[in-house]
Amino acid sequence: MSDRAANIHAARVYLAQSRHFTGRARGFSFILLGWAANARRRAMATKPALPVQGDLFGGAA
Repeated sequence: MSDRAANIHAARVYLAQSRHFTGRARGFSFILLGWAANARRRAMATKPALPVQGDLFGGAA
């Protein structure tokens, strides 16, 4: 699993856990939402690898 995919997965897990804890521990639910936001930011900060097919047609993508 790539670093980007791991961060996206972590964000989804944090969101699901936040929904689960909303009724019992509302304060912790907001902490989880913050963690999910940070994980999404980290995922978007990593630049995805360029496709290999870009070189087939004589130009960089």
